Amino acid sequence: KRVGQARATQKGWLTPYETCRGCVLCLMASLFIGMRYLIPTDCSDGGSSADPIMVFIVLSSLFNAVAYTGGPFPLGYIGLGNISIGYSGLGDLFVFLYFGIVATVSVPYLYVTKTACISPLEDTTKLLQLLQYPFLCSIPIGFLATNIIVVNNLRDRHTEIHAGKRTMAVRFGATFAKMEYLLLVVASYAFCVYF
Repeated sequence: KRVGQARATQKGWLTPYETCRGCVLCLMASLFIGMRYLIPTDCSDGGSSADPIMVFIVLSSLFNAVAYTGGPFPLGYIGLGNISIGYSGLGDLFVFLYFGIVATVSVPYLYVTKTACISPLEDTTKLLQLLQYPFLCSIPIGFLATNIIVVNNLRDRHTEIHAGKRTMAVRFGATFAKMEYLLLVVASYAFCVYF
């Protein structure tokens, strides 16, 4: 018996095909929006090449969306075997990285590289100096974002065992998940006070 929000496919509101089609449409829309940030503005280099960092962020974000939400073996269909972020217990790490660091640092990164025309390949030292404070700000944000998945996994751990999900709460138990939650909350606020 699942606790939490209803799942449309599980409840029969959408067929698996409709769910897949909706997922593909959302990912294509995300790629279309993300492509805007891959195309350089007219800076000193004439805007002749795409930003390799943003290419990586956009493509890895799309990959992670499928690898997390696509079921136990979502990438097996394209020959990548049993890769699943959600089912392998790596969800906490990827939420921290992508909803914390990437989401927070990408905005000032885009501002600096697009508006101030600082090249990520040529002006690396200057870019790292400008992004140091946003990076520090991203850490407590990542901790709090991770806590959303921690409480979700804590709540769902009994059903996830039967589904084959090996989240941190399933692997290490409820006490570990509660301690992880407490540690991340305390660390996020302590980090803010310290910096």
